[in-house]
Amino acid sequence: ELARRLMRAGLARHLTSAEVGEGRVGLLIVDGVQERVLKPGTYWFWNLGRKHLVRLVDTRWQAHEVTGQEILTKDRVSLRVNLTAAYRVAHPETAVNSVTDFSEALHRALQLAFRKTLGGLTLDALLADKVSVDAEAAKAVRAEMALIGLEIGEIALKDVILPGDMRDILNRVVEAQKEAEAGVIRRREETNATRSLLNTAKVMADNPVMLRLKELEALESIAGKVERLTVHNGAQGLMSDIARLRD
Repeated sequence: ELARRLMRAGLARHLTSAEVGEGRVGLLIVDGVQERVLKPGTYWFWNLGRKHLVRLVDTRWQAHEVTGQEILTKDRVSLRVNLTAAYRVAHPETAVNSVTDFSEALHRALQLAFRKTLGGLTLDALLADKVSVDAEAAKAVRAEMALIGLEIGEIALKDVILPGDMRDILNRVVEAQKEAEAGVIRRREETNATRSLLNTAKVMADNPVMLRLKELEALESIAGKVERLTVHNGAQGLMSDIARLRD
C-alpha cells in the first residue's frame, strides 16, 4: 500500500522493487556490499544515491548430472559413466561468496572423486555394483561441499556405458558362461537319471514280483503300438519268451 501511494505521488522513479519467489532467497547487495538475506516476498527500496541489487538463490533440492565421464578401470578397460547427485543450497551467503559458481564446484568435485575411486575397480566389480557408489568418495564430496554451503543428498551411479567392441566381448563371455551352466545342469540331470535306474534295477533284482510287474507294463506298452498281436504259447509262454529275449 505504501509503495502504491508513493507511485501515485510521482516518486516511482526513486524506488526499486524486487520479488523473491517461494523456494528461493534473495541476497540484498547495496552499493556492492551484501547486507542481508531476503525471504520470499515483494520488496521496495529507495534508490536515492544508492544502488540496490537482489541476487536470487534457489534453495530447493535439485539434481546435478555428470554425464559421459570417461573412466579407465583397474584392468585397463575404457568406459563412460553417468553420475547424479541431489543437492540444495543450505547456506546461501556461503555458497555465493565462497566460489564463483557453486554448481560448477560440485561438478568438479564429483568428477575428481569418482574418477579416482572408480578407476581403482575392475570392470567386473564395477558392473556387479553399478547402482551404488564408493562410500568414502561420497563422504569426501559431502565434506568438501559443506565448506561452500551445499548439502549433498543421494549420489548415484546411473549408467555404465561400454564401447561397442567391449559390449560384444562381454556378450560372448556371458553367453559362454550360460552355456557352461546349462551343460552342468544337463550332466546333473543325466547323473540323477542313471542313479535312479540303478536303484530301480537293484530293487527289481531283489523282488521278483516287482520285476514281473515291470515286464507286464513293458508288454502293455508294446501291445499298444501294434495293430495285431498273436500269442501262441499263452501269457506264461509269452512272458518267458520276453524274459529270454531280455537275457
